[in-house]
Amino acid sequence: MVILQMQPVHQTGKYLGPLPLELFVSIITLSLDSINPHNALDRLEQLRLVNKTWLATIDSTPRFWTSISNVSKSLARIKEWIKKSGDAPLRITSTIRMEPTEPFMALCYPLAHRWKSVTVSSFRLNASAFFDKPAPLLEELHLGVMSFEPDMSLFAGVTPSLLVVDLFHVTVPRDLGFLKHLKSLQLRGVTYPSGKLAIVQLYDILSASPNLRRLNLATDFEGEPCRRDPLPFPVLADLAVSTPQDRNDLTSAILSMIAAPNLTKIVVQFNNGPPATVLPLSISWLKRQTLDQPRQYDITIGAGSIVISIVPKGDGSWLSEDPQLHLSWQGHFSINVLIEVLEELERSVPSHAAVTMEIYSTHRIVDYLKTPRINQDGTQTWPLSNLRSIRFKRGGLPHSFDSVSDFARVRRDIARITILSPGAFGLASILHVWDASSMSFVPQSRPVIGNGVGSDNEVS
Repeated sequence: MVILQMQPVHQTGKYLGPLPLELFVSIITLSLDSINPHNALDRLEQLRLVNKTWLATIDSTPRFWTSISNVSKSLARIKEWIKKSGDAPLRITSTIRMEPTEPFMALCYPLAHRWKSVTVSSFRLNASAFFDKPAPLLEELHLGVMSFEPDMSLFAGVTPSLLVVDLFHVTVPRDLGFLKHLKSLQLRGVTYPSGKLAIVQLYDILSASPNLRRLNLATDFEGEPCRRDPLPFPVLADLAVSTPQDRNDLTSAILSMIAAPNLTKIVVQFNNGPPATVLPLSISWLKRQTLDQPRQYDITIGAGSIVISIVPKGDGSWLSEDPQLHLSWQGHFSINVLIEVLEELERSVPSHAAVTMEIYSTHRIVDYLKTPRINQDGTQTWPLSNLRSIRFKRGGLPHSFDSVSDFARVRRDIARITILSPGAFGLASILHVWDASSMSFVPQSRPVIGNGVGSDNEVS
């Protein structure tokens, strides 16, 4: 706790009016919180000029001076800021766009025991010289574009309060003991001095952080898949994985070491369009986690990522006892990719799950979905037989409704079939709904905004 050094209210009333000093301090704090932390101390310097009482009050309030940024060419000025911070925990910031990092870090280094948050990026910094002291108060660590000596121990392994770590293009030492107890971990472009991290080393890193809530892995690894049991992450809610385009085996290896039954969001990122195996791989992994649970799954496939959002039952948004899965394509993709994804959905999604879909209309997809499968006993079943609703987005292409109308006549088991057409001259899109009684698509009386399949948002 920081004890504020305050003057009695009667000594400041002439300049602060009827405001109690505590309220004045709170107002200044809120005004600082509303601007970029890098500019906070410059703002304080301006506020000090209002009058002598403001100057005395601001200078005697340590918590105002805790965001120490490398924004001044004057080291004497930074020393003064640090002095005014008293014994309060510090937030240290120095990025590539700021002043030279090493002189700044030399001032902050003796205060490592007071660091609460550290954000440092530097090409030339001798990083090993400034991150070897214990940091018992450190809660957040953001490091970028730097290297550490192989045998050093960051913070001497003493980081009992560390909850958030983000490493961007950092060459890390072999001893990663400082990563224990984390809630959020991002490893982006991280390497060892000898080269890429090995899959087994990633396993060891993750095993030290069983309470992770957020995990982002965007780097390349080497070695064979880890032949160990998946690591349980009972509170992991947000998972993002990004690997090189030709390393789907790496994505599979990473997912295979993670067991997370309470995820609410999964992001699989890739370059140059989705490889045919990425979404089936994601769905297969999801099947092993929670795909048979009464939850709502929203899968969005974009030009550079697959995003799966999961809504647990009981949050008030829906009441179904069965899983619900919504698949949305945000772009145009190879027809082979689309069909392979649909085939994987058939294999993976439980038969009692309700599936909804939003997709750009193509003749081959329509043909696929309306061609029955003949079973060994002579009966027939439809592809993706648990499909409950489908919306075709025309995306401005001059398709007729004929192929989709023929599809709707055949697939009478699908409760809702719609076509979303672009409005003329930039107007809102028009939704056409299949009407079984007239066997035709009927436009809505008002244009729609948004693309939700389950409900239609109309313009009032």
